[in-house]
Amino acid sequence: MEEVVVTYGSLTPEVPLGPFETSVIKVWSAPGKTAKLHATEHCSRIRAGRVVPWDLPLPAVMERMCPQCAEYGSWGRPGTGVGLFLGALTGLGLLHELDRYSEADEDCITDDEVQQAAALLLQTRHEDPEERDEEDDWRARHEAQRVRTSVFEEWRSAAGSLYRAHQLLALFPWLESWADVGMRRKASHVAWLQRQAGRLVAEESLVAAAGVAAMGTPELPGKDPVFAPVGDPAAVGRRLESLWRRWSGGAADSWEDPREHGHLAHYLVQDISSRRKGWQAALERAQQLVSAWATEVPADTAGTRKDQLLLVQLPTPDPGDRYDRGEPFLGTLSEWELGMLVCWATEADWDRLTVTVRVPEPVASRLLTGRGSQLRCSTPGQGFLESASVAHLPGQPAGPGVFDDTPVAERRPVTVRDLRALRVLSRDPDGLYLVLSLDNGPEVLSLFALEARVAGGGRYVFIAAAGDLPDALVTSGQQDLTASATTDGDPVRAPLIHNPSHPDFGHHLGTAEGERLVVRLAHTQREADATLRCLALARGTADLRSLDDRYDTGSRRDQLPRLLWDGLLATERLSLRPFRPADDDARQEGSGLPLGVLARVQLYTTDGWGRFEGKAHAPGCQHLGREHGLNRYFELLTVEEMLRSHQFVPCSKCGGYATRRLSAAQVAYYRAAHQMHDLAGQVRWALGHPDLEADTASLLAKLRQWDSTPPADEWFTEGSEDVEWQRFVARLLRQLETGVAGSRQRM
Repeated sequence: MEEVVVTYGSLTPEVPLGPFETSVIKVWSAPGKTAKLHATEHCSRIRAGRVVPWDLPLPAVMERMCPQCAEYGSWGRPGTGVGLFLGALTGLGLLHELDRYSEADEDCITDDEVQQAAALLLQTRHEDPEERDEEDDWRARHEAQRVRTSVFEEWRSAAGSLYRAHQLLALFPWLESWADVGMRRKASHVAWLQRQAGRLVAEESLVAAAGVAAMGTPELPGKDPVFAPVGDPAAVGRRLESLWRRWSGGAADSWEDPREHGHLAHYLVQDISSRRKGWQAALERAQQLVSAWATEVPADTAGTRKDQLLLVQLPTPDPGDRYDRGEPFLGTLSEWELGMLVCWATEADWDRLTVTVRVPEPVASRLLTGRGSQLRCSTPGQGFLESASVAHLPGQPAGPGVFDDTPVAERRPVTVRDLRALRVLSRDPDGLYLVLSLDNGPEVLSLFALEARVAGGGRYVFIAAAGDLPDALVTSGQQDLTASATTDGDPVRAPLIHNPSHPDFGHHLGTAEGERLVVRLAHTQREADATLRCLALARGTADLRSLDDRYDTGSRRDQLPRLLWDGLLATERLSLRPFRPADDDARQEGSGLPLGVLARVQLYTTDGWGRFEGKAHAPGCQHLGREHGLNRYFELLTVEEMLRSHQFVPCSKCGGYATRRLSAAQVAYYRAAHQMHDLAGQVRWALGHPDLEADTASLLAKLRQWDSTPPADEWFTEGSEDVEWQRFVARLLRQLETGVAGSRQRM
């Protein structure tokens, strides 16, 4: 969970605390009943030599909190209900949003500046662009365009701030009456900015742009001899089609008049030298063609029409997006869509992200088709099936009793509203959660997977998040790994070891190597810590595909740490030769050893049974775009099933599958099986070449040691497998002893 950081003022007694009024906050202070309270025992303003911890109710903490901790400290423990509540109020939360965009300040564009810019931008739109370019003051027009851009950006930012304030208030409805005055001021300021923006766009241009969107592809003069410098008629036809798409697309999505896009004619001859004969004539003909397209915009779109009332659903930002990173609010809308909203909006409900517009018929027709638009439109009688507001989701307001601020026995099942609140309140939610399913028992799920389960009717109770795990589980191991890497200077990825007798053979497949990779590949200690915490939870997942953090469209929320898959999956293939039957492959003779604890080791691939065309790939393969994460489209096979999959055709780049990292016991048995397989090969070679000298004494010593040492209890899950192992060792020893005795008799 993110830290709750107070950066824009502290709470005041006037702010209603609702159900969090009795929440207990852990603080520290110097000895004494009147000493200032501190959010951390390491606060620089603590002058006493001894620090006393306290667990006090939130109102008492607000009265005595140290000014420095009140401004910069983290009060509530991250991830708890009270921690999320304080984070929603402070920092970049509601208190900050209520102060933003509530009135015009010295940086706002004035109405006089807007009027001057509008006069310059709109008065010449009916003139010939070529004549106007020769007479207009370019600098003045450029400044007017800057004013328009600034006003639209200010309006979008103010509307985004108002929407986020609505989202926060929907989670804590007891704050609504207290924030009512501030919300009204913000709404009034947004409406004022909208009126300013509407004065900078010509409605006639927007109607004409709607007419361009309705036009079909005109007849293109690909055989016109004036275009000969461009190429043969087929090439000219393709270039003219490209020019038409560029012009029609640009004009339809712009708030400028279609005639303002005549400069696009240069794209037809951009690949031809201007000194080539016929270049100028081809350019002039292209300009005439573009001008003709502009004049062919349906004539009935230029006049006043009967208006139509529509409801417009705006695109919903990702929950938790503060509009200070990534895509700005309404940033996916085109100029035409933004211009339509400011010119014809009659009412805006920023809580639901719905705007009522009264538009001319050509504009209404374009909106209702919805082709290539981020806007969803309907008539007032139809409405919308779903709302973007948290306030309209089922469930109780965000409060104690869901996350880890109450005993597990007192927690209520999580709802869709709770999970949406988590996204809204926390910019970086934990990647994984340990939850208790009332149907399936304990599970480890990503936030996205949990949302899908709950939306489908599943009932879950939060047990712990990755950030709640004790530091002892990850901190000490991380420090040991970091110190080892610094001291030994080991490479990021350990080299493969092929000698099964080496003590590190198979180590690259184990969970310990996964932890080491996470620490070595992490850019910061915080990233390593967060990944190791998620890794500790993810190891308890029965099927790693349930951690799927991907939308059906292919985009990602990126909630899971990027290095998590390096800790969970080994990209190297297992060598299964020791477990194949002796007659399985004449070129690579197996030993038929029991699989033991390796039987249920999971392998993830795109095609485990050879059912699809092409070769099988592992996650992270370059043929799959190098996306390391798993999703529901991968197949899961066990090692036991892979031995039976004779149609498996692996990719030569990635090996065909990724292996879920082995436990210490699995690595130990994997190494022992390869050592035994290697000994079996040496025995077969020694028996097949009696005339050559072989170190049979050493082989006998090794086999006798294996024969006298029982296999580890954790190597085999079935009682018969350890018997198979011991019989195999005894058979090898007997064969070698018999062969040695026979050689001595012949001598």
